[in-house]
Amino acid sequence: MNSVLACAMLVLGLFVPFVAHAYTGVTIVMSVQTPANLEFVDQFNAELAKYKQINLRVNVITLPDAEKLVVAENSELVIALGVKALEAASKLRRSTPVLGVFTPLPAFNSIMAKNKRDLGNFSAIVLDQPFSRQMSLIKRVLPEAQKIGVLLGTTSAQYIEYVREEGEKRGLNIQEEKVNQEADLIPQLKKLLDSVDAILAIPDPAIYSRETAQPILLTSYRYQKPIFGYSQSYVRAGALAAVYSTSKQLAKQAAEIAIRSRVAPSDLPPPQLPKYFSIMLNYQVARSLNIPLMDEDEILKKMLESDAQEAM
Repeated sequence: MNSVLACAMLVLGLFVPFVAHAYTGVTIVMSVQTPANLEFVDQFNAELAKYKQINLRVNVITLPDAEKLVVAENSELVIALGVKALEAASKLRRSTPVLGVFTPLPAFNSIMAKNKRDLGNFSAIVLDQPFSRQMSLIKRVLPEAQKIGVLLGTTSAQYIEYVREEGEKRGLNIQEEKVNQEADLIPQLKKLLDSVDAILAIPDPAIYSRETAQPILLTSYRYQKPIFGYSQSYVRAGALAAVYSTSKQLAKQAAEIAIRSRVAPSDLPPPQLPKYFSIMLNYQVARSLNIPLMDEDEILKKMLESDAQEAM
């Protein structure tokens, strides 16, 4: 009887979720040692040092040319910096907890589905900022704005209902144009610029890239309409403003997740938006467009207060 029961339990064990022991370390994986990645590592170590009662060793590796990732599976948390690193980490044993950083939500969903990973031991702090946060910035920078334009590609089109909803909450009418092919980009942008007060850039590789940044920004400048970007680099290039999260802010959030999930590695939180954020304004662009701007710190303070209220 006992042997039959043992066999039954063995068979059942093949179908129940793996329950991992508390991990003893963290491996941070990156595909290349960029300044942003290295800053993340330094801040992550600094954040862990605040928890003196918890001793987690941190290992940092750069993907080899073969992109075959080797870690102590099941005994540590793997933090993958960037899409390429997350793709490599997703191929590890499914019971190995993996947390992605610097990865857009669509890319995370695609990698998770492709490698048949499960929520619980596969998660991320996605790169996308909440649309509520972006709308809040627009209203504080352009309080008189009523119509906001968005260009949509295959990736960004899935978000349009969320964009509309958050816009409506703040009295903003969202107008969109689809970009089905590269040749449509500037004509569709011009069509929007004829009728809106500003453009909100939603990350989409088919629309916003290094190659398209200059023509998009120059076209909007000719129409004397500002663009709200999604990164520091886009603001430096000519966007009016952006909400973004720094490497240090993402590292702080990742460290909090690592500490909370340490005793239950198979219970990572669902993919989450950046918790901590900053803003950047381009005062030169504002002067060129005759847009009066409040002090950057004052705008950020008001946004932080609004963000905290919405989180309650």
